Amino acid sequence: MNTQTRAQTRWWLAVVMMFMVWMLASDRVQANVEYLAELDVLPIRTANTIYVDVQVSTWKTRGRLLWDAPADIRTKLIAVGFEIVREKTQPHALALTGSYDETRGRQFGINQYGTVLSGTFRIEHHEKGPLFEITIQEKAELTPSGTLPYLDSLHNFLTNPYYHYLGEIVDGQIHRHQNAHRVFLEELLTHVTQDAAPGASDNSEWMPEGIHSMQQAHTLYEPVAARRTIGEFVQAKDDRIVDILPDLLNHPDVYVKVRSVQAFGDFGVTEALPLLRDLEKNAKEVEVRKAANATIIRLTGTSP
Repeated sequence: MNTQTRAQTRWWLAVVMMFMVWMLASDRVQANVEYLAELDVLPIRTANTIYVDVQVSTWKTRGRLLWDAPADIRTKLIAVGFEIVREKTQPHALALTGSYDETRGRQFGINQYGTVLSGTFRIEHHEKGPLFEITIQEKAELTPSGTLPYLDSLHNFLTNPYYHYLGEIVDGQIHRHQNAHRVFLEELLTHVTQDAAPGASDNSEWMPEGIHSMQQAHTLYEPVAARRTIGEFVQAKDDRIVDILPDLLNHPDVYVKVRSVQAFGDFGVTEALPLLRDLEKNAKEVEVRKAANATIIRLTGTSP
């Protein structure tokens, strides 16, 4: 087994382990977008070439990361239509710079520590300067699954909407001046009816064999990212999502449907009671029926 094959095997073992605990991921999202330029600078519709320079570090003694963060970021950008330039000296309209850091978190047991994952990604234009910066942080919490805290942290980072949809956020901000929540709304609706796999690229130089595993992992994480995106709207008290909750009930993943049902209660949407009563009786998934029942009780203040 060669080195590349072993690396891909380790990646997929990690993906499988993280998928086993995806239901335990917290909805709470720790991320922020900070604008560094005047808002009238955007959109810049002709900015399609981008140079990526993301530095990585880890507290682990061997200094090795389980995944290739810069390559994954390039894949996300390629998937939404950006052209990646290889060298900083090559002409490019945009640069994505920043860091991905893994630092030691709190102790869980003897020689067992959590890991705090932090990402800072700044977008700069070659003439207009810094445009905006996205910061993301995730950390593991001890779960009943017994999964290693590092894998929990990584799972949370990869399913954080601000990272999962990083390419779409950059595209939306640069080309259409859409804030992250507007991008999230479009992505949620898009994935109701189609798979979440990023598009392939003809740029083989930036699409090594291991990237295909990242694409498949992206698809695997999509339902979790969608559920956490709904939670982000609830956390931010942004009721724009209420208008698309009925559409999200058609999502192929049952737990996205459950989270959508719960969101009616989070926003106090009493107008949804007829829909919820219909779901309570007729939804094919027992999880959705139970969620509808709980949300009805929550909205009406009645006892079960």
